[in-house]
Amino acid sequence: MYYFASSAALPAELLRSIDSYLGRWGIALLLVFLLLALLGNLLLKRRMQHNRALLQSNKEMLATILDSVDAFIYIKSPSLEYQYVNRRMSDLFGLPADKIIGKRDAAFFDAGSAAEINQVDRNVLDSGKKVTVEESNVLRGESRVRTFLSIKMPLSMSPGAPPSLCGISTELTDYLEMQSRTHYLAFYDSLTGLPNRRLLMDSLTATIDHDEWATFFSAVLVIDLDNFRLVNDIQGHESGDQLLVSVAEQLRQRLDEEVTLARFSSDEFVVLIKNLGEEQKDAALKAERVGRQLLEVIAQLRSSHSLPISASIGISLFTGAGEYSMDSVLQQADMALQQAKSAGGNTLRFFNSEMQTSVLERASLEADLHQALKRNELALHYQVQVDHQGVTTGVEALLRWYHPQRGWVSPATFIPLAEENRLIVPIGYWVLRSACEQLAKWSHQPAYAPLSISVNVSSVQFQQPEFVRDVEELLAETLAPPNRLVLEVTESLLMHEPVRVRSTMLKLRARGIRFALDDFGTGYSSLSYLKRLPLDELKIDQSFIRELLTDKTDAAIVDTTILLAVSLGLTVVAEGVEKKEQFDWLRGHGCYRYQGYLFGRPTPIEYLFESY
Repeated sequence: MYYFASSAALPAELLRSIDSYLGRWGIALLLVFLLLALLGNLLLKRRMQHNRALLQSNKEMLATILDSVDAFIYIKSPSLEYQYVNRRMSDLFGLPADKIIGKRDAAFFDAGSAAEINQVDRNVLDSGKKVTVEESNVLRGESRVRTFLSIKMPLSMSPGAPPSLCGISTELTDYLEMQSRTHYLAFYDSLTGLPNRRLLMDSLTATIDHDEWATFFSAVLVIDLDNFRLVNDIQGHESGDQLLVSVAEQLRQRLDEEVTLARFSSDEFVVLIKNLGEEQKDAALKAERVGRQLLEVIAQLRSSHSLPISASIGISLFTGAGEYSMDSVLQQADMALQQAKSAGGNTLRFFNSEMQTSVLERASLEADLHQALKRNELALHYQVQVDHQGVTTGVEALLRWYHPQRGWVSPATFIPLAEENRLIVPIGYWVLRSACEQLAKWSHQPAYAPLSISVNVSSVQFQQPEFVRDVEELLAETLAPPNRLVLEVTESLLMHEPVRVRSTMLKLRARGIRFALDDFGTGYSSLSYLKRLPLDELKIDQSFIRELLTDKTDAAIVDTTILLAVSLGLTVVAEGVEKKEQFDWLRGHGCYRYQGYLFGRPTPIEYLFESY
């Protein structure tokens, strides 16, 4: 049998001894734990300090790297305020980073640039996609346009937060300027600034190869300065260079922007005129006109510089139809140039001899037309207008030109020429004066007093600012009755500046002058013009009258025109009536005024009286 002793049985002294022993060890253990905790805290703090130092070192290293990169690096907030900029950005704006942070682009760029940058940045943030974009911007206080190649992307700064924007930009300005300069030196003449031979030949080749212009004529004009070497020999090369610069500048000012002017060699220039139309004759006339203008420029320089220079010009026409090459076009123009020089210089020649004859003939005709008024070669012939009973109601004054060597020159030939060179203005004034003088004479003769005279007015003459004044002065000077004067205008005039045309017509209408719309049906006037303008007569063009009896379409057009004119209260005059059958048809369809060979050919006034 075993027996155990309880604590109660243990001696009190033993218990005190045990408690004392345990208390000492507990304090020791507590001290150990405290020591370990302090040691761990110290180690943790050292590790944190190490990590912080490492982080700071990495941050400084990254900042050093970003500041060393030859690019503009920045971060913008979701509201596009700068959050970070590297040193290149500070250098660009001329401000320290702390003066940039928190501001938007409007503080650093002009308004237009800031708006464009903001648009691109906002698109990046909205789409969440990276973009590469070329930007052209102007800094505040500068005028120079800077070009940047920028990569922009959204940047997540913290989970759930709106993304910021990170951008890396490289400036291309100097590179592009150098590229532009290189291109300029390669394709432009350093003395005059004009395109050089290389650029001209590229442009000429492109024009020949342009498929859409295959049927259109273009022209090359080779201009060579006569006696230029003499200028160099007498006054030196510096004066010669100054003359070339002056020639280039004056030629450039005279030519249209779409025309290419190049310096081809020392004293040789080339003009390339594209798309002169599909008609060879018209293209030749246009090219000839440009050539004459260029000769005039050189003549003016000769006078202002007191130099013995002139110019010779060779012209070659070509199409893109595969018949020509760059070399052949230039060769033809050069051959024409040699012909011009052989003729004594200060002139132009075409490569095509037949065309050259035509152009020279036109130039000669124009020169003669300038003298026609002075030499009293122009005359008025009158063609009667009659009513349905055959009674003469008036006449149309028709311009004629009798040339002492050429004989009668067709109005279809010289009137367009007069309009083109604006000789029609003084010629038209002479016609109006002659008609007013005739009306004044008739006003004193009871037999002729009721007659009116219709005068064709060119659109060029009608649009002269002084036209109304001229007509009023002629009426006052000649005492012609205004209500017997009928001014015939064309549909093309009505289409050009209709408000101004209407104003002019109303001013003259207030004086009693009447208006007729000539050659109706051949133009593009709308019914609204017929309604708004103060017209009295509508003349049906003879092209519709000619086939009236055999062409149902022409008959329908004439019938409709008569009904239209009557509904508008206009008197209808049929032109070109040559047969009695035409007269009968027109009378039966409500047209009661006629003009044509059936009633009389255009004739001088003295013979008109005899037949009246």
